[in-house]
Amino acid sequence: MENNVNVSTMNLFDQEVAKRQSELDELRLNGVTKIENLRNEITNVKKNKQLDKETKKQIIAKCKEDIAIAKQDNKDNKDTIKEKLIDFINYIKVTTNDVIKEKKESNKASIAELKAKYKADVANENERYSQALDELKQNRDENYVHDLKDLKVAHKQILADLKVNYEDGVTKLKDELHEIYLSRFNAIENANNKKMPIVDSVSQKAENYKYNFKLSKFILNNGLYLAIILLLIFAIILYAVQNNGKFLLSLDTILLILTQTSPKMFLALGVAGLIVLAGTDLSVGRLVGLASVLTGMLVTTSGKTDMSFFGYKPDFSALPLGLRVVFAFLLSIVACVAVTSLAGYFSAKFKMHPFISTLATQLFVFGFLAGITGNNFTGSPDSAVKTYVSGNIPGTSFSYMIFYAIIGIIIMWFIWNKTKFGKNMFAVGGNPEAASVSGISVFWVTIGVFALAGIYYGIGGSMYGIYTGNVRAQTGQGMETDAIAACVVGGVSFTGGVGKIRGVVIGALLFQMITVILLFLGINDANYQLAIKGVIVLAAVALDCAKYLKKK
Repeated sequence: MENNVNVSTMNLFDQEVAKRQSELDELRLNGVTKIENLRNEITNVKKNKQLDKETKKQIIAKCKEDIAIAKQDNKDNKDTIKEKLIDFINYIKVTTNDVIKEKKESNKASIAELKAKYKADVANENERYSQALDELKQNRDENYVHDLKDLKVAHKQILADLKVNYEDGVTKLKDELHEIYLSRFNAIENANNKKMPIVDSVSQKAENYKYNFKLSKFILNNGLYLAIILLLIFAIILYAVQNNGKFLLSLDTILLILTQTSPKMFLALGVAGLIVLAGTDLSVGRLVGLASVLTGMLVTTSGKTDMSFFGYKPDFSALPLGLRVVFAFLLSIVACVAVTSLAGYFSAKFKMHPFISTLATQLFVFGFLAGITGNNFTGSPDSAVKTYVSGNIPGTSFSYMIFYAIIGIIIMWFIWNKTKFGKNMFAVGGNPEAASVSGISVFWVTIGVFALAGIYYGIGGSMYGIYTGNVRAQTGQGMETDAIAACVVGGVSFTGGVGKIRGVVIGALLFQMITVILLFLGINDANYQLAIKGVIVLAAVALDCAKYLKKK
């Protein structure tokens, strides 16, 4: 009965909404609506290549005159529209609030009934099964094993059907409630001329999240995060016990984590694109070494480096320090882009898996660089360079590197989400064959993603070299594992076509946080740290594969 009342109320609500929306649309017809249509017409005229300049000019001029008239009409009706809109929105919210309240109470009672019926049906089925089992045992014959198997299968199927019926009933009730919310938000959006107010937008997202939330799905998607958070809580408690109640994550500790993560963030952002293409990059660590060496030999105080190339020590003392810093970063970027583009060419041209192409460039870069330099150190960077690259912003504990990392994150987010190249990257990663049929050049997208990764490796490697100081070809060894792991922990899928920048950022921060926490807890042995990281990577990839298999 209550459900029929809700339906009747919503039918009257829909009729009233349609009536009031029609009144608003009528008032806006020669104002806001006309202005939008005329502006769209101007845009289309400008793009129309069949019209000559003079015709375009005349049409645009006429449209602008009409826009001026429409603006005046909008101004004349502004107060009336505002008054009707406020009254309309108030009607929508009051009416739907009452219906939603009634529906929630009705659903609560209905779900309780469904649950009671489900329990009773299960109890009856279990009793029936028990009786049938006893009867079967008493009348045991040569078909006993076969009949017992059939009885158990039938019992399990009946229980499964009862559970499905119960869950379907609950889902139906939730769907009915959600429909009321949808009617509410659609009415508000239409009333506001297709523009959802911020407060209502937040409410809509919260309702959609609540409606779609499933505990099993949440754990599957965020299981690793939850495990790391539990590890962090355990570490905080243990650290407090060991240090007389001192809190582990102080402001200084957090800033230390952010600072140490900053150069690695560039590496993670770079390799993330390759993982979106269902690939990877094993050369990250060696390219960090290449960028660090190229930067380190240029930014020493005297301009002279301790490192020799084929026995010759380069001298850059004739160049101003500022110019040497700029040249160091540019040289590192160019060198890294050249290497990653080479790997990208072999992957794109010959369908070679990036695992192989980047393994080859990794071996080549390190072997060549260590060979020509004798794996010697470059010397320490100039203190001024170290200050403005890895030092703190004056008057704060906030490192310049954190600021640079934020800029790098914003740029990469823009590329991924707001450019045609970013959309093509996800299309190629999701299904290269379909992307090719759609007119996307898989070859050039692949080369572009590798080149973009090289740019970020060059910047991150240069920053890391200056931050570390006195580097050599060996610098950066194994950093590809941190970069790849950060992406995997952050939800960038190795199956391709899935990933978000915020996930990469969270993954990089969590991974560095684990390293710092282990140090604070006294686990200083790098071997144990690697073992723990290995377990985390394995768990992350296992969860990713589980999600992929569930989708299939």
